[in-house]
Amino acid sequence: MSTSIKRGEGYTATEQALAGFADRSFLRLWSYPNTFNDRTKSSTGSGQEIADLMVVFGPHVLIFSDKDIAWQEDKPTGLAWSRWYKRAVASSIGQLEGAERWIDKHPDRIFVDQMCEQRLPIALPPKEKRITHLIAVANGANTASRKYFGHTRGTFMLQPSLKGASHVDLERQHFRPFTLGDTNADGTFVHVFDQAALELLMRELNTVTDFTNYLHARARFFRSGQLAIAAGEDDLIATYMMNAFSDGKAAFIPRKLRIKARRKTVVIPEGQYETYVSSALYRDFMDATELSRLWDRTIEMISDDVLKGTSIELLGHSPSTDLAERGLRVMAAENRRNRMQLAQVLWSALERAVDEGFARFIRRAMIARSHGERKVGYVFLSVAHDKSLGTQDEYREYRGKMLETYCLAFFSEQPQLETVVGIALDIYRRDGEIRSKSEDLLVMDAPDWTPELKESFAIGREAFGLAEPKDLERTFRRGRRIRSPFRTVRQKR
Repeated sequence: MSTSIKRGEGYTATEQALAGFADRSFLRLWSYPNTFNDRTKSSTGSGQEIADLMVVFGPHVLIFSDKDIAWQEDKPTGLAWSRWYKRAVASSIGQLEGAERWIDKHPDRIFVDQMCEQRLPIALPPKEKRITHLIAVANGANTASRKYFGHTRGTFMLQPSLKGASHVDLERQHFRPFTLGDTNADGTFVHVFDQAALELLMRELNTVTDFTNYLHARARFFRSGQLAIAAGEDDLIATYMMNAFSDGKAAFIPRKLRIKARRKTVVIPEGQYETYVSSALYRDFMDATELSRLWDRTIEMISDDVLKGTSIELLGHSPSTDLAERGLRVMAAENRRNRMQLAQVLWSALERAVDEGFARFIRRAMIARSHGERKVGYVFLSVAHDKSLGTQDEYREYRGKMLETYCLAFFSEQPQLETVVGIALDIYRRDGEIRSKSEDLLVMDAPDWTPELKESFAIGREAFGLAEPKDLERTFRRGRRIRSPFRTVRQKR
């Protein structure tokens, strides 16, 4: 057993909504509402809040500040905007910069509870490799913005040439409220969204990889001088999805126009989002996204044991958050399109294993990767627990060794693979749903095929009935010997 992990839930309604968005998009193991430092613990007995939400995933650290500031309806629009901006946006920037400084100086003094009893369980990346994203969630002005622009969503207009204090300079020529640019021009870029824009963004780009790619591209686009104005965050997201995302590049300008547009400014007009959501591309993508949620649920199912501290030993390795997080991070790093492919393979394997009553069922998946991406393969193993496999502990040990053998077989057949993730399940169907009694996760990097490992692999291959890696066969409870349903799934781009 490992130690259970505490997680906050958010103190205010908007913080709770933010935590819910994060749990769904970034997943619970990497998302921590209400993180604290211990700077004030000796004087007050409790820590000081660093961020309303912190997400740590590989090299990425996302720091969120959430403010819900009432709009002063009885004041002139310009004055109300100025006051709201200072309290909702400028105040958040101060909190975000403070959190960034603390992380730089004291990465080991971040806690997930106010009493500072449990440190952040996910290790922060070293400073030289860290990619920090600062996000201010500024609530309270959306209704006024909708009224001002006469727009159903009311997301802020975007004008990157606006910098710092110019946002609230009422004497500035062409001053316009509800318009945001580079709010922290002299420091780390700060993304400012209201809840409507953030909810939209996290619905469209709902994996940590897709989301951070967007943030990186957005900050670069704002500071490139290329974007003159965008009618709203919704139209900016639609432009990204329709143009750049479709060709695999994290950018906002279509590939064929990137060279031509390098020295020109771009205007993103109102209506891009309506064009996007009415397209066949959008409908197909949303349908496939729902199907791909199986991949998310699988990660969450295994993460649940990590968060509760109920993980058990596998192949002689004691359960630990670090070990489990590394493996789950490989799965969670897959973008939404990859998850669509992988979930389809996983679901078909689970259905066949259950519906045809196989005592053992194995399937593997490998999808095409962009140049420079890590080459990852997946092994899905279903093994039913019966009396012939001994006690639950003996069964789990047997299943773990079998999973290890199949992963090695995948490396043997596909030497270009750099990492293989193995998932073993004891599944059944109840009330029309496929469920799992227990799960094992194994992540292996490409092995050094020493004589000892080759001998161990040969023993395992014989023990579990594997023939040559390219001609694997399985013996099922029905007594039939059939060819394993190994298939390589490739996705063309």
